[in-house]
Amino acid sequence: MYKKRVSIQNKISLRHAIAVMLIVISLLNSKSIYAQEAIDNEYRLIVVPTYPISEKFYLTTYLGYVNNPDSKIISTYIGLPGLLVYKPKKNFQLQAGCFLILNNDKSEINKDSKEMRYVLGEKINLPNTNDLRIYNWTRYELRSFNYENNDLNKTNNRIRSRFGIEFPVGKNPWQANSWYGITDFECFYTFEKGYMERFRQRFGVGYVIDKQWTLNFVYHIQLDRANKDMNPDWTTNIFRLDVRWNIPHKVHQPLPDAPDTD
Repeated sequence: MYKKRVSIQNKISLRHAIAVMLIVISLLNSKSIYAQEAIDNEYRLIVVPTYPISEKFYLTTYLGYVNNPDSKIISTYIGLPGLLVYKPKKNFQLQAGCFLILNNDKSEINKDSKEMRYVLGEKINLPNTNDLRIYNWTRYELRSFNYENNDLNKTNNRIRSRFGIEFPVGKNPWQANSWYGITDFECFYTFEKGYMERFRQRFGVGYVIDKQWTLNFVYHIQLDRANKDMNPDWTTNIFRLDVRWNIPHKVHQPLPDAPDTD
């Protein structure tokens, strides 16, 4: 009887969380119609496998398909060679590595490109007694773009910092068959431009299938600045489905908060 009551409470809490997220997305998108003429919609499918190689070191990579039908650009994320994560303490980790992105431009401009992205970052979790995951994730990225027309080749440097919280919905937080909510804010500083050129606000829900598999559905609001004297414009809605895969190891435990590198 108790388990049945807990299950009902979980379903009610989950429905409330999903309803609130959908209402927020609907209201924000309805307001965006009046804010400016055109906002792109982008769709992402991401798979993030992570494998423990010791008690403190983990290998993770990032495989993704990104389709922006408005700009007519399709990107494929190939997480090679991947990221090395070092976790010396429970609430702190360091990350270093790189991955490849192939951009297929189907517009009239037709600027196909390859990007090699080098990453160096850290993630800090704030300890608490409420089963919340409160964190800051900051990283430096060196982005090297190569086009078929070599005159378009470029390199830029940026720092991005995300402040976020993930909160359990219902009983048995972070256990199998449990749900949680996601919200965070991220800002991007590009050195070549000398100002914060991009901002993202995210809302989402996650589902822990078991110790190996987790699903996340996340909605992003992306704002961009054309120059430092202008206010950010709402440019893109991003709808994203994440599949997190903790590859099992006979001895070492999985990384509970693996980075998604995006």
